[in-house]
Amino acid sequence: MDEHRVRAVNTGTMRPSTGLLLAVAGVLPFCGGLAFYLCTADVDVIPLQMAGSAAAAVRVLGDRAGAFREALHADHVFVAGYTITLVWVFLLARRTLARHVNQQRLAVTGAVAAVAAGLCDVAENLLLAHGIPRAAKGADLPFALATGCATVKWVLLALTVPVAVVLVAITVKRAVSHAVPFLRRNGAAGPADDAVIPPWPVVRADGARWPRDPRPDPPAGSAVRWLNGSRVPPERQQGALGFCVSGGGIRSACVTLGALQVLRDDVCKARYLVSVSGGGYLAGALQLALTGPLERGEPAPARAAPADVFGPGTPEEDHLRRHSKYLAEGTGQWLAALGVLLRGLLASLGLLVAGLLVLGLTLSWAYHRVPVTDLTCLAGSTPPCTPGFRAPAVAVILCCLGAALACWLIWLVTFAWLPGSRRPPLWAATAFRLLVVLALFLVLAVLALPAVAWAVMWLKHRTDVGVRGVGAGAGLTALLTYVAVLAGTLWRRRQVLGGGMNKLFGAGRRASRLSQAVPTGFGQYLLVWLVLLLLTLVSLLVLGWATATGRTWHPGWQLGLPAAVLAVALCLDQTWMSLHPFYRYRLASAFAVRRWKEEDGETVARPYDFTKEPTKLSLYGRQHEGFPQVIFAAAANLSGSDRTPPGRHAVSYTFSHDYVGGPDVGYVRTDLLEKRTGGTIGRDLTVQSAVAVSGAAFASAMGSQARVFQTLFALTNARLGTWVPNPASLTGLWGPDPDWRLPPQPRLRRLHYLLKEIAGRYPMDDRLLLTTDGGHYENLGLVELLRHGVRTAVCIDASGSSPPFAGTLADAISLAYQELGVRIVLDDVEARQLVPGSARPLQPEDPLAALNARLSARAVVTGDIIYPHELVVDGRPCGTRGRLIVARAALTRKLPYPLLAYASTHPVFPNDATSDQWFDHKQFEAYRELGRFIGEEAAEALHRPPRPHG
Repeated sequence: MDEHRVRAVNTGTMRPSTGLLLAVAGVLPFCGGLAFYLCTADVDVIPLQMAGSAAAAVRVLGDRAGAFREALHADHVFVAGYTITLVWVFLLARRTLARHVNQQRLAVTGAVAAVAAGLCDVAENLLLAHGIPRAAKGADLPFALATGCATVKWVLLALTVPVAVVLVAITVKRAVSHAVPFLRRNGAAGPADDAVIPPWPVVRADGARWPRDPRPDPPAGSAVRWLNGSRVPPERQQGALGFCVSGGGIRSACVTLGALQVLRDDVCKARYLVSVSGGGYLAGALQLALTGPLERGEPAPARAAPADVFGPGTPEEDHLRRHSKYLAEGTGQWLAALGVLLRGLLASLGLLVAGLLVLGLTLSWAYHRVPVTDLTCLAGSTPPCTPGFRAPAVAVILCCLGAALACWLIWLVTFAWLPGSRRPPLWAATAFRLLVVLALFLVLAVLALPAVAWAVMWLKHRTDVGVRGVGAGAGLTALLTYVAVLAGTLWRRRQVLGGGMNKLFGAGRRASRLSQAVPTGFGQYLLVWLVLLLLTLVSLLVLGWATATGRTWHPGWQLGLPAAVLAVALCLDQTWMSLHPFYRYRLASAFAVRRWKEEDGETVARPYDFTKEPTKLSLYGRQHEGFPQVIFAAAANLSGSDRTPPGRHAVSYTFSHDYVGGPDVGYVRTDLLEKRTGGTIGRDLTVQSAVAVSGAAFASAMGSQARVFQTLFALTNARLGTWVPNPASLTGLWGPDPDWRLPPQPRLRRLHYLLKEIAGRYPMDDRLLLTTDGGHYENLGLVELLRHGVRTAVCIDASGSSPPFAGTLADAISLAYQELGVRIVLDDVEARQLVPGSARPLQPEDPLAALNARLSARAVVTGDIIYPHELVVDGRPCGTRGRLIVARAALTRKLPYPLLAYASTHPVFPNDATSDQWFDHKQFEAYRELGRFIGEEAAEALHRPPRPHG
């Protein structure tokens, strides 16, 4: 075992009872010091600490100088008590809770901050004791220095004490939960050895590694990245044939339906069917239609068979055609959809405002109790007076910045003068960073927050805004935010808004010229940036007003508001406020259906009733005889560069009946995950949820997409996708003797997960991963299909990538080589014939001649797949070469005349925007027929003998 692995594994052990005793023992010095101080001191020394001058000290002291001296002496005991407790708690957390080097460093930083606070407190007490006898003589220096020390102390305590309280609570909770059998979660015996398959490790320069535990069978050789990327769960054997169907919303679902109807015989022989986004709509529909109702815990045989499921004229196909406007059809459903969006927006903004009010209330009492800047006159005077900035506190900020500059100069000089073999002193760089951070927090506490509070009260006085004005401003903010959300979700292309408005108001297709007036590109960005700026300004107004006036509120508000926010933060699953449940339900209304025979002999399509029949992935997603294994391809979003290169912040995350996960995050057995995942998170381990997650196109994290839109979607709850368990975090929890120090599997996605979405923080070692549209990783599903090693890969591409080139296919080819080492060599002539305009032009007198620029010479392109390793199919070696067939939704001269006629009257066909999810019967049938055509072309290419390799 190498040095890095030893360091990663050897973390030491500690019994839960020991951890509990250490946590309780750590609190005792604080309790003892506090008890001694309260019994000894009978005056409040904080006003004396913040006096700042001899004159102010004289007013505070009055005739009780002796009592203040006794209180200062008693305070030394309290200082020792809380310093010992804080240092103890942070070092204990480093030993028990900190699982990574960054967390351990933060724990050490907390301990250093606690020591610094204690030293500042001791220095402050000594200076005050020295200055009390000299206060009457006008000795300002001791009191000014004491105020500076007190400012630093209180800021450090404000940062460390709440964190320490949380750390103690977490330690006690985990230790008690593990020590008491009936409180222990998932206390059954450890699962099988193949329950969790950890991902490949990432090791940093300092030896820190994630995951920490070793893998049982690490790959050998030099191309380990390709071997790690090619890892799939056990029992998933390589196959002779596999299909992948691309993303593209309802457009892709219709094309996939037509193509698979033609390719049915070949699909039934395939080993895998990998689906992304819109292709997953149809793959999920096939899977559910092949599953019968649940009887005695097991699905009964279905009436539909692989040979005819969703075939032409079947009741399930007719059901899908009648529900192609699955998001909203008719005024009532449109209003309901817009209402769901508005509900999420108001809930998010309401929670944001409530959180800011609670924060402002806390700050109001903090400034009242410890006036590092005096704000007492803001709420009571008209106009509000200027905050009482204290010169010693401002001087401390300058001193911190000066000390930081000195540390930086020391580091710079030593870096320039030391020989190359010696490193500059790390203490100087560390001290520079810590001093800069401290200075920033001092600026925030001493200058920025008081300035915001004063500005808000001054603005209120100048504008004389009443309750009606506040309500009007709040309504205008919500309205503009709502408009921006609609812009971000609907105005993906100019045609979409026009089409959507026409459908909403029944204006007909000819009114699409209205869409030309809709701003795109820069206009969208400008609107979103303006709304984000507006939300920031409103947030500052709310925070400033609460900071200035919070302590004067009615006691009911001061107690009830924090209690309500705390209850929401602890008890509410934040996914409930997003669009994910609505989207999941609406998709199921169209695609979750099975063939059913009524008592009177009628054969109908009967939708699933999910209140009575949750479609657990392990049961309803299992492979049916004569049908391929369905794999729903989604994307797990990760921040930073530990797993993903710059520009690509997503990795593969798949859902199937046997395993969930991907090579970069690990795999976990689906059935065990369902048993061990409770609460609302368990509802997302279903077939209909896998379909919805795989098609979560707009979300708060979208791979390499624009960050500004992602922030808006997170703030307003206009987001799809959901948080699901991270397989890599389950290794220590699912062992025969789980480590009590590890956080348990969450049952709720609490408020801090929403805060992570707003901040864009998605660490690879989190307990839950935000999973969204598979297109945020790769939109064809081709890379995932090649990961499973198929000799012949058939790709149905209805991704709608912009002409003239198939950019989505090019991205997939590049990603396949990066992650798997698989090279794809397309037939150069065929690839160029995919380009619109490459077909032999129609004669000018032909009524369809206007289509010449949109016609491609072919819709199917073939190529060679070259694997870096030998394939083994059914136990027989098959070499390293395979065949790729890509059927792209494109216009060619061979299309039936009705389809070409449809294309001539619909300029965007076959590339209707993915955000257009409201297909009428003409669109549905046109795309289905296009799918049948490219399916026939793909079948012809599939049955042709492969070309001999040179």
